[in-house]
Amino acid sequence: MDKTDIFKTLSHYKYLLEEKGYTVLYIGLYGSQNYNLDDEQSDIDCKVIILPTLHDIIFRKTTSKVIECENGSIDVKDLITFYNVIKKGNFSYIEAIDTEYSIGDKYLKDLFKQIRPNLKSFLGAMYEKRKALTHEYPSKHEEFEKWGFDPKQYHHIIRLSHILQHINNSFSYMVYDDYLGKDMIEIKRNTIGYTKQFVEKDSDEIIERSKKMIPEDYKYEEVDLSDEIGRYIEKEIKKELYNTGVCYAREVRTFGNKISKTDIEKFPILKDYDGQDISYIVYENVEIL
Repeated sequence: MDKTDIFKTLSHYKYLLEEKGYTVLYIGLYGSQNYNLDDEQSDIDCKVIILPTLHDIIFRKTTSKVIECENGSIDVKDLITFYNVIKKGNFSYIEAIDTEYSIGDKYLKDLFKQIRPNLKSFLGAMYEKRKALTHEYPSKHEEFEKWGFDPKQYHHIIRLSHILQHINNSFSYMVYDDYLGKDMIEIKRNTIGYTKQFVEKDSDEIIERSKKMIPEDYKYEEVDLSDEIGRYIEKEIKKELYNTGVCYAREVRTFGNKISKTDIEKFPILKDYDGQDISYIVYENVEIL
């Protein structure tokens, strides 16, 4: 797929979300285009970080939803929720940060690049793919009629095992060359004609081998970015409030009395009218401290 088309689609997703009222901070691709395993049937899927609203923060509301589009899905999370997921080393969210196909705030991309994959998240995903391998979801009816299983899940199990074989904890996915990529796409579409019995047995063996690739004493260490995330949200919400004109106004009538010291310090011009009977209106932006 052409790179320009991918970026156009990401920009279109951003437009769709902004039309719904979201403040989009970052959009990153995840899926087959990252691995050079896409074909004419491949969707364009992405993960999106949005700015939580002040109301959501006060009432502890979160945004975590998947919006299905004609040519892909949009996994939307507010920044706090996204951080709570990615800090555990979830490779699929890290992939959306590592990808070359992204638009949005470079600061967030660089910040989250400090978080590297948890090896156990790959293994957990393999177990999920193994379960989905022989579970007939409505969207997979055609595949199950042909073969009795979903070959895409089998190809994912193989792909994840490849990552574990070669990972040095510095990347979240592998990019296949054209030769190996062709083989993987054939597996994904089962043009080879594998049987259900074969892929079940092979998947189980691959998972068992993959388990041995993770040291018994392996322990994932989370990267704490809570201070950076807090400061970032505070700054962005202040900008949002200012840009949307969130402010309050107060009207003052002096009746010949002295003008408050605070107002004179803020607006020195009022000193010339101190002690006179005047009225004035002060417009002030909300300040989040």
